[in-house]
Amino acid sequence: MNALVSPAEPQSTNRQGAPLLRTLALCDLVDSTGLVERLGDQLAAALLRRHDRLTRDLMLVHQGQEIDKTDGFLILFERPIHAIAFALDYQRELVRLSQDEKVILRARVGVHVGDVVVWQNEPADVVHGAKPMEVEGLVKPVTARLASLALPGQILVSGVAASLAQRAHGELGANADRTRWINHGRYRFKGVPEPLVVYEVGEAGIAPLRLPPYSGKAWREVPWWRRPGTMFIEVGVAAAAIVLGLWLLLRPPTAIAFAERDWVVLGDLQNLTGQAAFDDTLRTALRLSVEQSRYVNIVSDLQVRDAISRMRRDPKQTRVDREVGAEIALREGARALVLTSVAEVGGKLRVSAEIIDPKSQATVYTDSAEGEGVDSLLVSVDRINQQLRSRLGESLAQVGAASQPLAKVTTDNLDALRAYSLARKAATEGSRDTALDLYEQAARLDPKFALAYLGRAALLLGSEDTPGAYADLVRAQALRERLTVREQLYMDALAASFGKPADIRKKWSLLGEMYPDHYPAFANLAHFIYVYEGRFAEAITIAGKAVSPHYPRSGNTHYLLGTLELANGNPRQAQVHLDNAKAVNAHEMGLRFVELAASERRFADADKALSEIRLSGLPTNDVGAHRVRIALAVDRGRWRAALQKADEAEVDARNASPLAARIYRSTKLSLQSIATPGVEFGREVEAYARIEQAALRDSENRDRPGALFGTFFASWLAARNGDTALAKRVLADVSGDSDVRNYRYVADMAALAQAQIALNGGDAAAALAALTPRVDGAELYLLHVGLRDAQRAAGALDKAAAEAQWLAQHRGRAYAEFNADETLKALNVAESNLAVLSEAEIADARGDVSIRAQKLTAFLRLWPEEELPAPLRRRAEALLNNGERPQLRQSE
Repeated sequence: MNALVSPAEPQSTNRQGAPLLRTLALCDLVDSTGLVERLGDQLAAALLRRHDRLTRDLMLVHQGQEIDKTDGFLILFERPIHAIAFALDYQRELVRLSQDEKVILRARVGVHVGDVVVWQNEPADVVHGAKPMEVEGLVKPVTARLASLALPGQILVSGVAASLAQRAHGELGANADRTRWINHGRYRFKGVPEPLVVYEVGEAGIAPLRLPPYSGKAWREVPWWRRPGTMFIEVGVAAAAIVLGLWLLLRPPTAIAFAERDWVVLGDLQNLTGQAAFDDTLRTALRLSVEQSRYVNIVSDLQVRDAISRMRRDPKQTRVDREVGAEIALREGARALVLTSVAEVGGKLRVSAEIIDPKSQATVYTDSAEGEGVDSLLVSVDRINQQLRSRLGESLAQVGAASQPLAKVTTDNLDALRAYSLARKAATEGSRDTALDLYEQAARLDPKFALAYLGRAALLLGSEDTPGAYADLVRAQALRERLTVREQLYMDALAASFGKPADIRKKWSLLGEMYPDHYPAFANLAHFIYVYEGRFAEAITIAGKAVSPHYPRSGNTHYLLGTLELANGNPRQAQVHLDNAKAVNAHEMGLRFVELAASERRFADADKALSEIRLSGLPTNDVGAHRVRIALAVDRGRWRAALQKADEAEVDARNASPLAARIYRSTKLSLQSIATPGVEFGREVEAYARIEQAALRDSENRDRPGALFGTFFASWLAARNGDTALAKRVLADVSGDSDVRNYRYVADMAALAQAQIALNGGDAAAALAALTPRVDGAELYLLHVGLRDAQRAAGALDKAAAEAQWLAQHRGRAYAEFNADETLKALNVAESNLAVLSEAEIADARGDVSIRAQKLTAFLRLWPEEELPAPLRRRAEALLNNGERPQLRQSE
C-alpha cells in the first residue's frame, strides 16, 4: 500500500538549506481581530479551530506543506496548479463555513512561484517552540504582497504562476468549468525590483473578479502617457479628439479585435443554484436579448451542434465550457466566447457573464447583475446584455435603441420560457413532435407568449402543415408588441409568404437589409424569386449571400443554388453546388442529382442517383419523387412506362393531399395531350377544368394561384386538342381575374392559352402578340413551344427553327423550372425531345433534305421507334421520302 506523502515536503536531511523551485500560498483571514472582539475569546477560538481544521484538511488533499501560521497560513506546494486548486477550495469552504456559523469569514490569498531556501531547525530548537521548517527567498515577500493587495475573497496569482497553472487547468477536474482567470495588468510592489503581472483566479459568485485597489505597498504600473507630468498634454489631445470624433466616446475600448457583425459563441450556463429550471432558460434569455443587436451575432445552436460533432464528440453529452467553447469559436471563426453563470450570493441571485478570448482562453471582461428572487432574473439578463454588447464595442446609443426588456418581448413566466427553451433545443436535435408539444406548453403557460406561436408556426410550415402554421402566425401577429424588432420583421416575412410575390419580395428583402447576417432571409428570398418569378440569375446572386460558415443550413442553400444553376443553363456549377450540399448531408431526397444527369442524357448516372434518393416521411413531400420518375421515363421515350407511372402517381397523390392529386392529374393530362389526343382526352380535360374551377372558388383553398394556373392550363390543353369552344369557355371564366398579373407563371400560362386559341383560328399574328412581349428570361419554358408554333404558322421558319433549337438546348431548365409546383416537368422534358422532331419538320418545310434527315435520325435515336405513340409515328412517317427509308414498325 502506498502511503500518502506530500511531494511538497523536502526529502533532504540537509539542515544547512537546499535551493528548491516551489510554489507558496499565503492565506490571510480578513479582520481576525475584529472577529475576536465581536464573538469573544471562546467563540472566536472555536471558530478559528474549525477554520484551521478545514484548512489543514485541504492541505492534505492538495499536497501542501504547512510552513507557518498566524492569522492565516503560509503553505508550500510543489506545483502552482496544486496551490490554485487549494485556494479555490479554501475560498469555497470559507463561504460554506460562514453560512453554517452565521458569521462572515473572508480571506485574501496570494500565490507565487520561485526559488526558495528550505531548511529544518534543530530538534532542540523545535522542542523550545521553533518551527520544524523554515522557508526564505524573494518568493516569500512577493507572496505576502500579493495577499495584502487582494480584496476579501480574492485570490491573486503572479504571472509566472498563472502561466504554469493555466497549462494544467484541466487538472482542476470538476472545478475547471467554474474557474475564471482575469489579467489585472502589471503591478509594482514595495521592495521588489521588477514589476509583476497579476492575475486573479476565482469562481463567479464567490470571487470579486475585479481590479484590486492600490495600496501603500503595491500599485498598478501606469504607462508614461498617464503619468501626472503628461496629463496637461493629454488634456489638449483629448479635447482635439473630442472635436474630431465625438462619436468615439460612445464606444468602449475592447481587448478583443471585435468588429461590427462579428460572431460570438454562447456557452452553456453554469448553474450554481441547484435549480435545474435555470439551465436552459437563462441561456435562451440571454441569446434572445443579444439577438436584438445588429452589431453582435451569436453562432446558432445548430452550428454549435455540428461543430461538436466534427470534434468527434456527442453533442447531447458535451457541455460547451471554456475549453470546448474556445475550440468551437476558433473552428467557426467567432471572435469571442461568452460564458454565463448564476449563483445565490448573500440571499440574492447573481447572473454573471464573461467574455473570453478563444485563442488564450483568458477572461477579458466579467460583468454581473443581481437581484432579489427569481423575478429579478430577466432584469439581470437585460443588464448583462447591455454590458456585454457595450464591452464588444457597440455604442450605448445603439444598445439602447435596439433593446427591449425581455419580459416585454418574451414572457415574464420563467416556466413558459423554459418550455420555449426546451422546444428550441428539441427542434435543433430534430425532435419535431417534442418541439411542437413544448411550444404548445409554453403558449399554454403564457397565452401572450408571441415567440412560442412564432416558433411553432415556423416548425409547422417546414412540415408543410400550412393551415396550422397560418393559424399560429395569426396569433403571433395579434401580439406584435411582444416581439423584438428582429422577430417582428421575421414574422412579417413569414406571413407574407402566404401572400403575393411582390409582398414576399418586399418583406424578406427588408429583413435581410436590416439584419445582413440573417442568412435565412436571403435563402428564403432566393427561393421565392425562383418559385414565383423564375429569375434564376437574380436568385443565384441573392442565394450566394446565404452561403456562410456561420449559417448551419448552408447545405440547403447549396442545394437551391444547384437547382438555380441547372435551370440557368450552368450544369458544371450546378454539380459543384449539389456536391457541396451532399457533403453536408443536406440534399433533401437528392432528386436534382437525377435531373442534372438526365438533362445531360447520362441516364445510367440518373438511374443510380434515383436508386439513392431518401424519402422524408412526409407524404406531401415524398410524392414529388413521382414527377422525376415520370419525366425520366418520358425522356428515354418509354411512353408506356411513363403513362403507367403517371397513373400510379395520381393514386398516391390522392392519399397525400387534394393539391397533390390535382398536380398529378395535370401531369397525366400533359402526357396524354401528346400520346392520346382526341375525343376521350377532351372529356378528361373538361372534367379537369371543372376541378380546377371548383378549387378556385373554394375559400378554404390556400393555393389559389395554383388553381388559377390549372384553369388556364386546362384551356390550353383543350385548345391543343382542337376544342376551341371548350378552351374559350374555360378561359372566359378566369380571364378577368385580378390575380393573373400577380403571378408570373400564371400570366404566362394565360398567354399560352390565348395564343393557342388564336392559332386555332388561323391568327398567328395575334398569337405572337400575346407571347413575344413575355420573353425576358423569366418566361415559362413552355412559352417557347407556343412561340415555335406561332412563328411556324406565320411562315417565319428561321425563327421557328431558332425556338426549336432553344428548346433542345435548355434541358436543364425543362427539368428544374418550378412553374406551378413543377406541374409541367414531364411535358417540358417531352418538348425538349420533340424539339428535334420539330427541327426536322421545319427543315422539310424549307426543302432542306439533308437537315431533315439528320434531325429525324437524331430524334429516332432519342426515342425508340417501337414505343412512339401513334400521333408521333404519323409525324415521323410524314417526313420520309418515298422509298428512301422503310416504313416505321407499327406501335403496339
